[in-house]
Amino acid sequence: MKPWLNVGEAAEYAGLSRDTIYTACERKELRHVRVGGRRSIRLKPEWIDAWLEQHARGAQDGRAGGHGSIHGGVS
Repeated sequence: MKPWLNVGEAAEYAGLSRDTIYTACERKELRHVRVGGRRSIRLKPEWIDAWLEQHARGAQDGRAGGHGSIHGGVS
């Protein structure tokens, strides 16, 4: 596994869309770094795992982080 993933690789790793990854980064829900100013986003697999675990715990507890779903939609 690569130590740093781009958005497309992160989406594939998580089984989500690129838009979901971008949205989570914009909302500062998903830890990430920007390379070259604001040009490209890089994420570590363990950051994605932690974010997914947080949402899984929130869903089990009946509180999905206040955003309705991992996709940011209204449930």
